Amino acid sequence: MRPTEEKAALIVAQEEAFAHTLALQVLDRPQLSIWMILIPIIFVYFFYRYQKFSSGRKVFCENYLISRKRALNEALEVIRTGRKPEINALARQSSLPEHLREKNADVLAVLVDHYIDLLRADGENFHALVRSAYRNQTNFLLFINRLNQAEKALNRALEPHLSQDSGDVNDIIHLINLHSEKIRKELSKKIFA
Repeated sequence: MRPTEEKAALIVAQEEAFAHTLALQVLDRPQLSIWMILIPIIFVYFFYRYQKFSSGRKVFCENYLISRKRALNEALEVIRTGRKPEINALARQSSLPEHLREKNADVLAVLVDHYIDLLRADGENFHALVRSAYRNQTNFLLFINRLNQAEKALNRALEPHLSQDSGDVNDIIHLINLHSEKIRKELSKKIFA
């Protein structure tokens, strides 16, 4: 059986991989064409846009992982001390407006429960931890559905507070919701294949 810290590292690695995959689906990646290679000034512009995309993806992933890492740390404390999760205290750590903290707390509660289950499970890799914790694909899909619903509710509540300067926020949120769900379902198929 792996130590709890090693399981936590497996969870973080999976969350990072998910964030990177989601960023690739949501962010607009510049496409290279043959003309860009043939005309140096256009290639320089492509390279500039690609660097901007890369830094944007990095920021997206870092921000996406903040709440997940906080939830994982809370789950680790629950495992170590035996206390109940303090979801409201965890939700207050975010910079969200006060009236959005309940929706954020719903997402965090789902994540903390999930991480506790994984930390208590037995397995040598992330897939084995999920199989041990959830036993079958149906149970894992129920978790995925709970998480997707909590995230959608939070995203809907966030929409009016987001800047409209960076494009159509509704489209971006729709893409995040759509691709999050799709990536998680694909992960479920891989884990329980």
